[in-house]
Amino acid sequence: MNQRIITNDLFRSLPGIFCLIAVCLACGQKTSKEDLADSSTSADAWIAPEEANHRLNPFTDEAAIASGKALYDVYCWNCHGESGMGDGAAGGAMGSKPANFHSASFLNQSDGAIFHKITFGRNVMPGFGELLDEQQRWQLVAYIRHLGAGMAETLANTPVALVDDLRVSHWMKVAPRAIRIIYDPDSHALWYATFEGAVYRIGLGSASQASELIIDADDHGINRLQGLALRDSTLFLSGNIRVNENKGTTGWMMRVKLNADGTKEVSKVFSTVEYGTTNTPFDHGWSATRVSPDGKHVYVVSGSRTDHGEVQDNLGAYPNSRSEPLTAAIFRFPIDARDLLLPNDAEALRDAGYLYAEGIRNAFDINFDRDGNLFAVVNSGDYDQPEDMFWVREGHHYGFPWIMGGMETPQQFPDWHPDPEKDPFLNTAAAAWPDDFYNDPDFPKRPDGLEFTPGMHNYGPDAATYRDPATGTIKRTAETGLPVSTFTPHSSPLGLNFDTDLKLSGDYTGGAFVLRYTKGTKSALMKPFTDHGEDLLHLKITYNAAKDNFDLQTFRIAEGFTQPVDAVLVDKDLYVIEYGGRQKGGNIWKVSFP
Repeated sequence: MNQRIITNDLFRSLPGIFCLIAVCLACGQKTSKEDLADSSTSADAWIAPEEANHRLNPFTDEAAIASGKALYDVYCWNCHGESGMGDGAAGGAMGSKPANFHSASFLNQSDGAIFHKITFGRNVMPGFGELLDEQQRWQLVAYIRHLGAGMAETLANTPVALVDDLRVSHWMKVAPRAIRIIYDPDSHALWYATFEGAVYRIGLGSASQASELIIDADDHGINRLQGLALRDSTLFLSGNIRVNENKGTTGWMMRVKLNADGTKEVSKVFSTVEYGTTNTPFDHGWSATRVSPDGKHVYVVSGSRTDHGEVQDNLGAYPNSRSEPLTAAIFRFPIDARDLLLPNDAEALRDAGYLYAEGIRNAFDINFDRDGNLFAVVNSGDYDQPEDMFWVREGHHYGFPWIMGGMETPQQFPDWHPDPEKDPFLNTAAAAWPDDFYNDPDFPKRPDGLEFTPGMHNYGPDAATYRDPATGTIKRTAETGLPVSTFTPHSSPLGLNFDTDLKLSGDYTGGAFVLRYTKGTKSALMKPFTDHGEDLLHLKITYNAAKDNFDLQTFRIAEGFTQPVDAVLVDKDLYVIEYGGRQKGGNIWKVSFP
């Protein structure tokens, strides 16, 4: 893409926003390859059989609605959204959009038709006829009908501090599908981006908060934006552009120079050759982006395209494709790099100096501490492996797909035959079950002589629950004293921040902070471990010379956010931004430290 000059005359009002990936972010629903095959070709309206319309719901009282809500929060919320608008983050990663339960076409259906669709499913919408009994499915119908009445209550929920010295306050509403938030000290402004590619600026010096649209996807070209950084009046935007009739993808980073006269110069840092998408929640894409403290390099994450290294060929479009050299890694480029074309070749990427670290499944955020060390928070797959935090060093390999959360991936072993009845680490509500867990004698062998760098050990007391590898029982580090690598499974850590300027006081001085996107009561995968989540963690990190690695302790200090996706620390205030769904938009909450 050639460099372009963009003037303010081209700016437009907020467009309709597309969807956040499922990242990272585990969906409590199942999808079969047969369903995906149908969804890629059919755009027909979904009409239940006529006989379904004659069935009446026998469970419509308050107790049924309450039971339906409990089921919805576990199995439906991540795709259909908290308020039923079809704006859940995980659903947006699929090829077809989940139903909006407030649309006229949906509301005009009979209860029997809704029950039929819940039971049998279609395309990427799974059927729950085997997972939920008949009464539970009718209870879901009752709650879905009731959803509209509870929307105001949902919007009124406010996060709360869990410690006495914090204060949480509402700062402002933001556009739907917010994905990143950063701070620019030069303009003393917050900047945030949406998944569809819009970038906004919010001045911190004014009496009232107002966001200004600065640039969008029509100007920079990335319509699946997940990375945002800013240095010396220059934006760096990272994401993906689909190709090959949405069966394939390419990674991109664009540079936007913000000139003093209001014009903008857009140029390409890199793009990649084509590689396959998967039409699953495991298509993580190019995301977290950071400029190095010295301003010489820009770092960017490329997430995995598989759950745990299985074949994901997108219905045969990319035969035998698993993890690719352009995925599950952290890359580094000179700050002034232009018009690079990245090959899908690990040796070539290493020789060029671009492949910084490998074997990292999906580091949805990376950041530097005050000493210039780079850290990453990572979400693991659908097996009950903990979520890692890594000290990221050049040339190191962190284990994916052979190891996640300090545990070996069982599919790499030729004699493994997955059976949830015998293996408690397999959850049948997982998106990867049953199609993506299988006996796999062709699973790639570990490269000879390759040493894996382990994750950081978390000694609790919070966010450190795990399954005992020997017994499969769930245990807490606070009770056993045994560390976990690094966070409770399926919690989706992100929003990593460090008190690099030592502005915070007391126990928080020099500390680190992480959000958890997922909440146990809303996730079928996380629920067995904890009801907590959608919260803010304080990390106390110390270097362990014997391990040549860092250890940490973790403390919950605030909770009650809704899909918190990123945060930025400015002096003594942490600004937490919520994803916000497809229509209603999210919030920025200000967490004020002493």
